[in-house]
Amino acid sequence: MSKHLAALAVTTALLAGSAVAPAVAAESSAGTEIAVGSQVTNSISDHAVGVDTPFWNENLLRDDTPELIRRAGIRTLSFDAGWPSDLYHFQNGGSLGQDPTGIHAPVPSWAAPKFSFDKFAETARVSGAGALVHVNYGTGDAKEAADWVRYANVTHGYRVRDWAIGEEVYLNGWSGRPPVEPDGHPDRSPAAYARNSIEYAKAMKAVDPTIRVGVELAPYDLAVPDPLGTNQRAKTWDDAVLSTPGLAAVVDFVDIHWYHSRFLSTDAAVLADTAANPPVINALRADLDHASGPGRRIDIVVGETNVNAEDDPRQQTAVGALYLLDNNLSLLENGASNVSWWALYNGPAAAAGGGWGDLGLLSSGDCVTTKDQGDQCEPPVGTPFPTYQTMRLLTTAVKGGGSTLATSSTSPTLTGHAVRRADGALAVVVVNKDPNQAQEFHLSLPGSYRTERTLTWRQHDTALTVQRGLVPAVLAPYSAAVILLKPAR
Repeated sequence: MSKHLAALAVTTALLAGSAVAPAVAAESSAGTEIAVGSQVTNSISDHAVGVDTPFWNENLLRDDTPELIRRAGIRTLSFDAGWPSDLYHFQNGGSLGQDPTGIHAPVPSWAAPKFSFDKFAETARVSGAGALVHVNYGTGDAKEAADWVRYANVTHGYRVRDWAIGEEVYLNGWSGRPPVEPDGHPDRSPAAYARNSIEYAKAMKAVDPTIRVGVELAPYDLAVPDPLGTNQRAKTWDDAVLSTPGLAAVVDFVDIHWYHSRFLSTDAAVLADTAANPPVINALRADLDHASGPGRRIDIVVGETNVNAEDDPRQQTAVGALYLLDNNLSLLENGASNVSWWALYNGPAAAAGGGWGDLGLLSSGDCVTTKDQGDQCEPPVGTPFPTYQTMRLLTTAVKGGGSTLATSSTSPTLTGHAVRRADGALAVVVVNKDPNQAQEFHLSLPGSYRTERTLTWRQHDTALTVQRGLVPAVLAPYSAAVILLKPAR
């Protein structure tokens, strides 16, 4: 056990049905130790947490959506619709062009935009959120992208800061694998994408020099079995893009989409999979630093993440909710500058194993038809799923930005994170990944603190519980807490 600085072991508390106990500041050796160090692992901004808003789901236009976004504490909205983004032409009222590759021919009706870019920008403004926009690379060009920047920031003053070139362009079939992403360029190689991206970035920044431009990279994990060569292809793409002369000088961030747990079959494996985040993000950080050289930093934006990129019944359960909190914090503390959850609204699908398989934080209120169970209908539109509640925990921990701190735990199923917020508060996040056992814990902190309040979410809760002061240091099965502390005086 590490030494408790200032001889303080802060005991905290969260158990279903337990009474709130008075504050305790006594040494304890029972249970798990969550040790918060003083080492800063990353600096994060006020806009570090975002959500994707695909234009084919019309619920962004609901009157209650801005308040739901504000209540969730979400600070970035991403104009990302998946592959339809690379068919989207903003000048034509947001209509989709035809897919020149024939992958999505005819373009399905569901992919058609249900709201305009202007409606998106207005929702972001009313919600108090910034924006990240994916411009059309697959069937657009640099002039169209520059015109979009002019329309957004010069003509209308939307102040969109972050712009990504294309959407998952690395799935355009360049390696001989079946293509998924539309790309009408005769040369679909990563080097061609990089050269074209330089042209895009220069044209866009000529219109507004204050914007940040990003390119699409494919996250890879060479430490796992790779029978299909997926990770090796991703590294080949990334290496070719980053080694293209001139790219690092004009690119401000890279956009990766993180669905690392998508092929894992058990809940325990999904919840343990966040351990893969540090080596993968660190390897990408090393690649970026090598490409850019000293004196220039290219940020890592995780533009999409979820338990799975496809429908998965765990996305509306405690597993998905705890994964959101633990995974997103892990990505931020290991170097990501922004992490966006896919999605605010998505819609259901007949997920294998039952359930709706809805990737959204909020219900779209739709139904799916299954062979064995007939019609399965979601709750009314706008109903928060469990992931919405843990998103609120996440945004509470990082509110206003600040610094993530190195944190360790003596239990593999009780995870800890810590953020020294810009307002001076220390936010400690504890996640119990055990579905059956409550876990006792205590905190080791870098100094003396007093507890301001504790926010808790447990499996099946439809709202957060807020408690003042400290309670017995036990976390219920499948639950999480954010403990907000202020320096003791």
